[in-house]
Amino acid sequence: MWFSNILLLSAILIAHGKYVKDDDQPDLEWPETFSLDALRIYLTAGFTQDYKIWRTPQTSRIDYNNGAVKSIVDKKRSRFGIQYNIHPEADLDGDSTYVCKKTKGILWHRINLETILPDTVDFVAVGTEIIRDIETTKFVLEEVSKNVESRKTIWAYYNSDEKVWIPKKYEVVQYNTWFGSEVSSEIWEFNNVETEVSDEYFETDEYCEDAREYTMKDDAVTKDLLFINPDNDKHVDHVFKSFKKRYNRKYDIDAEHDMRKAILKKYMRLVSMINNQNLGYKLTINQFSDRLPTEKIKYTGLLRRSPGKKGTIPFPYTSEKLKELADTLPSEYDTRLYGLVGTVKNQAECGSCWTFGTTASIEGAVALSNSGNFVTLSNQAILDCAWPYGGSGCDGGADTEAYNWAMDYGIPTQAEYGDYANQMALINHGPMSVSVNVNDEFQSYAGGIFYDKNCDPTDLNHEVSLVGYGEQDGDTYWILKNSWGPEWGIAGYMHISARDNTCGVATEPTYAVI
Repeated sequence: MWFSNILLLSAILIAHGKYVKDDDQPDLEWPETFSLDALRIYLTAGFTQDYKIWRTPQTSRIDYNNGAVKSIVDKKRSRFGIQYNIHPEADLDGDSTYVCKKTKGILWHRINLETILPDTVDFVAVGTEIIRDIETTKFVLEEVSKNVESRKTIWAYYNSDEKVWIPKKYEVVQYNTWFGSEVSSEIWEFNNVETEVSDEYFETDEYCEDAREYTMKDDAVTKDLLFINPDNDKHVDHVFKSFKKRYNRKYDIDAEHDMRKAILKKYMRLVSMINNQNLGYKLTINQFSDRLPTEKIKYTGLLRRSPGKKGTIPFPYTSEKLKELADTLPSEYDTRLYGLVGTVKNQAECGSCWTFGTTASIEGAVALSNSGNFVTLSNQAILDCAWPYGGSGCDGGADTEAYNWAMDYGIPTQAEYGDYANQMALINHGPMSVSVNVNDEFQSYAGGIFYDKNCDPTDLNHEVSLVGYGEQDGDTYWILKNSWGPEWGIAGYMHISARDNTCGVATEPTYAVI
């Protein structure tokens, strides 16, 4: 067993009496009333999140990321509990205001008080340890649940004056025997613990007088995770049940069922973490949220073209000419408004994105040169016929291979010309084919202007269509048409920031000339 050596060591320490908890100290339990600050460090994923919590026997409140999102539960106002979620939302002008949404508990789905402190049941004291200059008691719990082995450790000290345990640190390490690797590793640090809490922290009148009410079956709950805590097993079960029904998932064996549930829980944590930060875009649970990385490759399909292998006609605008024309470009332009874009399609499990981006570009160019008469072109023809040009069907390809088969050439815009080149190409030539890097955040996109500084602009693995651009708060964003069906993103589209060449959207754009 993975933790066998640790278990043996713990057993020896306790059996030989190397550590015995002070008889004056009661069993480890948290006070009913408290407030504290917490920092959660996801060692596996490489990011952090801060929390602030206030709790009494009848109320709880958790603030995420310096109060950007607030979750308040009140057991006094409703028999089965009521929960409020207060968060900022942007209007059409880009101005943010706080909005309040609520849900009421019912007999078969009661709303319980929230906490970020771990359940202390079955933890065993194994010794003492100095944590940030304070001597603490170390408590350990080792568990085995189907394919997951875990080791949880709590460091806390007993305040004899107030007769309460004060948490200082919590660590969780999980190992999945199905994957054969570590699943997650995280550390919580707790500070500024108080045992008196004022009722004013649970007031909701300022934001929630006209709060919209949701049920636990709404998409806002089961997909966008409103009112959902990814660390609450009942919440995970509820979302997973809804997910299986929505996407008709049926798993053959219990081990696979547990594996898929573990993957979904990972995505639930990602969605909640991003959505609680008020970053200007939102993620959601979607058709990719139970897939392994090797399985998700089928939903991309771009094979990078050889270095220097671009179109045969040079981009017609010099950098000097672009600067000269920059002031004449509109701040917003959307080729969909001019009949240059077809319906969103779904490539399913065929790695054929390279054909969708290319045909969208050619379709737009044809419509632009033909008085707006739109003709839908065949992706299947490219899949079937572009093999001699370097295409590999559902195993991937590049837009240049599709262009060479369909028209013998494709024309790139040079990334070094900046945003104006893409804007100029859109206005004069219609939709373009662009290559992007798809990571977990990209694949889980739900809305807003996507910007992820960790999305590698050089590791391009998917092809989409650039159909327009817009501006919000002085920042330009691109409008991308994907090939994952209309349920993904904004009805199949994505708004992605033009800043810092996010996900490589400006690295290899091409368009067709008719």
